[in-house]
Amino acid sequence: FFLMIRRPPRSTQSRSSAASDVYKRQVLLHSRAFVPWAALGLCIGAYDNAIKYLSERKQFGVPLTSFQLVQEKLTRMMGTIQAILMFNWRITKLYEQNKASIGQIALNKAWVTLKGREVVALARELLGGNGIILDNFAIKAMADMEGLYTCLLYTSPSPRDRQKSRMPSSA
Repeated sequence: FFLMIRRPPRSTQSRSSAASDVYKRQVLLHSRAFVPWAALGLCIGAYDNAIKYLSERKQFGVPLTSFQLVQEKLTRMMGTIQAILMFNWRITKLYEQNKASIGQIALNKAWVTLKGREVVALARELLGGNGIILDNFAIKAMADMEGLYTCLLYTSPSPRDRQKSRMPSSA
């Protein structure tokens, strides 16, 4: 089926290596800057769903949210969500001003997804056995967060770039 495809001569011309590297870096920076915001959304969704579930679920005649051990975990989740929000906000402001380095952006992505894993794990834990049911969002958030955490988003630098840059090869 695809054996008879012909490309016009202009489409086979490659861009210069330097221009290609610039485009790769722009895509890399933009992608890495977006991932922490997606992680924040997962954290907020996990927190909201945990609050809803725990408020409706009763034990000994009172909502689960009235117990101190539950409140401590919810407080830890909200504190981490606030820290993620502020870190993302600061890196985004630097990025908008073209002052964010690739290292800062990579650190933001690595730290936020690591802490995000903790938040969604707490949400799943708070839901108990119901935390593994897809209807309660917690296990889906855990799977999605794991995907963000393991997302490498890097380009392999050329030998010339390795000498000039200290860009990490992953994170």
